[in-house]
Amino acid sequence: MVATPPNAAQFMSALLTAVHELTGKRPPPTWTHVDKLQRKLATANTDAVEAAIRLAVGKGWLRSDGDPATSVTLTVDGLKLLGPRS
Repeated sequence: MVATPPNAAQFMSALLTAVHELTGKRPPPTWTHVDKLQRKLATANTDAVEAAIRLAVGKGWLRSDGDPATSVTLTVDGLKLLGPRS
């Protein structure tokens, strides 16, 4: 049986959480490399990761460096979105 892929909201939540964990849960701006993020998410789908990063940057939840992004950091709004668990 093949595992059901996460929906877009679950993937975005996982992406933001992974950035937070990879940056040692330090306050923004603490940067991490996108390749580390992709490994943490355990996905080979680079297009999905890049699209999620672009969406999160557009929403103001992440900042990115490069095009395509090579590193990312949470914003204060992105951190707030994660809620009290952060």
